[in-house]
Amino acid sequence: MTIPRQDAPHFDLWTENWITLQKPDGAVEALGLEGALRRAHEFRAILEPSPLIVVGVHRLLTAIAQAALDPRSKGELKRLWDSSAFPAEPLSRFAAQYGHRFDLFSPDEPFLQSCDLPLAPAKGDSLKTVAQLTPEVPAGSNATHFRHGLEARYLYCSACAAGGLAAVPAFAISEGRTFRPSINGVPPIYVLPAAKTLFHRLVASLMLPEYQPQVASCQQDLAWWTRPALVPRSAEVLEVSYLHSLTFPARRVRLHPTPMTGSCTRCGRRFPWGVSTMVFEMGESRPKDAPFWFDPFCAYRLRPKDSPKPPLSLRPTAGKATWREFASLFLEAPRGEEQERTIRPRVLDQAAALGLAGDEWVFPVRCIGLRTDMKAKVFEWTDAAFEIPAGLLADESAGLTVEDALSFAGDCAAKLRAALRSAIGGSGKTKRNESVINWMSDELWSGLATPFREFIVELARDDAPRDQVLRTWTQCVEGQARSAFLKACALVGDNAASLRQRVDAERRMRSALFRLKRDFARQQGWEEANAQCATRSDQ
Repeated sequence: MTIPRQDAPHFDLWTENWITLQKPDGAVEALGLEGALRRAHEFRAILEPSPLIVVGVHRLLTAIAQAALDPRSKGELKRLWDSSAFPAEPLSRFAAQYGHRFDLFSPDEPFLQSCDLPLAPAKGDSLKTVAQLTPEVPAGSNATHFRHGLEARYLYCSACAAGGLAAVPAFAISEGRTFRPSINGVPPIYVLPAAKTLFHRLVASLMLPEYQPQVASCQQDLAWWTRPALVPRSAEVLEVSYLHSLTFPARRVRLHPTPMTGSCTRCGRRFPWGVSTMVFEMGESRPKDAPFWFDPFCAYRLRPKDSPKPPLSLRPTAGKATWREFASLFLEAPRGEEQERTIRPRVLDQAAALGLAGDEWVFPVRCIGLRTDMKAKVFEWTDAAFEIPAGLLADESAGLTVEDALSFAGDCAAKLRAALRSAIGGSGKTKRNESVINWMSDELWSGLATPFREFIVELARDDAPRDQVLRTWTQCVEGQARSAFLKACALVGDNAASLRQRVDAERRMRSALFRLKRDFARQQGWEEANAQCATRSDQ
């Protein structure tokens, strides 16, 4: 089946209005890639229901701005930050040279697709539903189970298809033996600058050479608009440039456009052309023995120096709110060699070095991730906003203090679980009580979210003694731990056996918290700690 040339579909992402942007007053407007860059200073952020697409579009706009402007020095990037908008001339040169490479349905050079695949379904093609581009939409048998419909009824407009395609380089996951993840492996948490305007968000995302991945190739630049529009099936690439990584074709795709006679099943809009099916195969990947790729928007946990295991990217964890990774994601860590340590995203190192917070007291960021089973199952996305005090960005000791604070809270949670499990069980015949134990942990951490924000604010104050701030935090954690524990005990029951269990559990809890506070105080070098611990434990 072929489409006549005169009726060939067309959707130019460079000029067509497909990116929804939000203005400071809340008004929204859709623009193409060119308009979004030229008018980035007029808007606050990308507005999209799926945070995964926000990441994809942000990284695409960043890649284009990086290619067009190519800042080489801190002074050059700082002058751009202090300006009012992107300069028009570099964008015009980029458009003249590469603007034709962004047609979603081009027969010869389709955007982020392989031109050797036909534009319409061909005999023998293994077709996939377009819903595969958006993990939040059930496909296959899940469409029947959870949507009570058929996946064949999915019809995405050109804008939704483009957004899903833009998210593939960042969020492609493993699917059996056939599909390997994208360049960053199991999807990590992406940390995106979230300044007041889209312009400043993108400028803060432009990486100077010294902050780009060290293993990035300087010889072979295969950004999508400079490479042939052909993605070999299951190809391994050893050399990857930085721009190549931002548009990494982890999947070999070909969208099948069809005239839209109804509304988009995802957003409700109507464009001349929509997409229902596509070819979706394994594309490029890096060899297993390739040097590790450190994405500048991700944080990593380094192994001990003598460990053969590669670094581990920070990614969403079940039951763990993103703020609990505050120190690992945002703060500078001491450079030890013998033990594991974390390194924050290089984009924050650059922001701290350039003082991009300026007169603002905080540097805002947005953290987006996709939680999976590290294989084909997708559980949820995470989306959290933070305001990092500018004074903490370059303060290594603050990272240690925050890490100690979170470790103390984590140890408290573990002690509470152990005390309650020892008293009321949690396995075998009393496995029903495991839900009470899990509820207690959730109650503790949810109750600490607001106090932790206050702790960070106090820690950033120049006139606040850090020892006293940390003491206040430990007292808050202790109080919240006791409260969560007693609430959990009340859920066990009020018969004679349950009351005995509760008394035993409370005794274990008091003893565990006393020892934990004593050990933590000694670790911090608080001389009067033992007396204070003894006094409070009797209350």
